[in-house]
Amino acid sequence: MINQLNLKENCENSLVVWSEALPEFEETMKKISTLVPIHHYYSLCNTNHEEFIYFFIKNMLTDFDEIYYTNGHRLFRRLVRYFPKAKRYITEEGCCTLFPAKSSNYKNVKNFFFSIYLNKLDYAGEKEGFCKNITPLQKSEFLKISNKASKMIPFDIKMKENEKNIIFLGTFCSIKTGQYYTFEELQEYQNSVMEKLVLHGYTVYFKPHPRDLYEYKNSDKIKIIKTKLPLECYYLKDKCCAVVSLFSSVLIHMYHYYQIPGFNCANLIKHAQKDFGINLIKEYCPHVNEMLSFDVKNKSFREVSEILKRKYEEFLNNKPVLSKNKYLQDILNQ
Repeated sequence: MINQLNLKENCENSLVVWSEALPEFEETMKKISTLVPIHHYYSLCNTNHEEFIYFFIKNMLTDFDEIYYTNGHRLFRRLVRYFPKAKRYITEEGCCTLFPAKSSNYKNVKNFFFSIYLNKLDYAGEKEGFCKNITPLQKSEFLKISNKASKMIPFDIKMKENEKNIIFLGTFCSIKTGQYYTFEELQEYQNSVMEKLVLHGYTVYFKPHPRDLYEYKNSDKIKIIKTKLPLECYYLKDKCCAVVSLFSSVLIHMYHYYQIPGFNCANLIKHAQKDFGINLIKEYCPHVNEMLSFDVKNKSFREVSEILKRKYEEFLNNKPVLSKNKYLQDILNQ
């Protein structure tokens, strides 16, 4: 977005990073931040909300003319209130944030910067001020930066080109997801799905969630991808025929950027009728059973890739644009 808006001209840019994560994740974010013109970098990972806010007060960080912050995050909404004179702009943090947060006030937001994922996901829901002005984030700018980031932090596993490679993306077990499943249930379920895929003829690689604290180990059947860089940063179009996850926005992002289809295995998530993000993924990504519905072992990588891509596109073509999706609209109105 910095490059797209040409914020390097006559601007002094500050970047604030906050997350609950291991030091390795924090270091990765710091490395890739050097790819855009940043004058001040503030990494406040693993601090509580009070410590985060106090940092700005203690260091007299008051002189901001414009603030760009991700939609829906309570901490950043709270921070922006301390700068009433600054112009406010909102950007997305993946496809699962394209809806108005109930506790957010959008009246003073100047503009929204959203990726129109799959040419289907524009925005969802109605609230005063929300999405009054949307500027689409350019795919080409993301690909330029991601290409540089992937060279800076290269993929740590070499995939064999003749095999039907897929990547299973781990789901983060947080306080929020604890209402749907325990960490032990998540581990057992993910392993069971990956085992089915291996037995069916796929070569499975597992990428833990970047903020996952568990130490995963390679097995005879499944290899671990250890990079903390988001998978969307890697060009894997000729090496990976699909991505799979219980719940991950990457299932949508990978097709948007590289035409690699994503399949969900959200059966474990129960009682999530009101969760917008989970239902969004289920609405716009087919189920993993589609990957198990045809012979894989006797087909080439290219043949399998084409079949999975066709299944994904057929599923997607039957879906309305997000702003017209009554099912998801009703979830937001509950």
